[in-house]
Amino acid sequence: MQQASAREGRLDKLRELICHPGTPPAERRAALDRLEAMLTGADEPGPRTRVTRSTRIGRSRRAIPLDELERLELYAMGRTYGEVVAELARACALCTCRPDRIDLGWHPEEGPVAAVCFAGQPMPELEAFRRAIGLWLPAAKVTLSTFVAEGERRLLVFLAPGSGERAREG
Repeated sequence: MQQASAREGRLDKLRELICHPGTPPAERRAALDRLEAMLTGADEPGPRTRVTRSTRIGRSRRAIPLDELERLELYAMGRTYGEVVAELARACALCTCRPDRIDLGWHPEEGPVAAVCFAGQPMPELEAFRRAIGLWLPAAKVTLSTFVAEGERRLLVFLAPGSGERAREG
């Protein structure tokens, strides 16, 4: 009980530090990294998962890093970018995997989509990942991407299937 209240106290301090307008950018970024590590349980040593957001340029997509304030913005289903990243990381942890990159984007017909990419890491079994992601994002649809770079495997998580253009225009 005391351990849980201490953890909540640390979470509250980190949230306050992140949201305070006077916090320098480097300190805010470090606090956000600590907050995400606490939320996902990924505070063990090892390579970090890169978090990006895709923008469409012409026919191709370009991934750009999410900054610390963008992670606090709403992304899908009432959740912020940071919360969606935490939920995806938890699902990977349940499958004993850690993604190399999580890329957050928007599909014209399906709506918000996250690409969970595995390059040098083992990838979770598709059905196990579907069950794990269903614990936090029950409406999500998970598919294996056929558009991948050499040596990369990618799971696509459609967060609100069918919410594409209609929701974006409204």
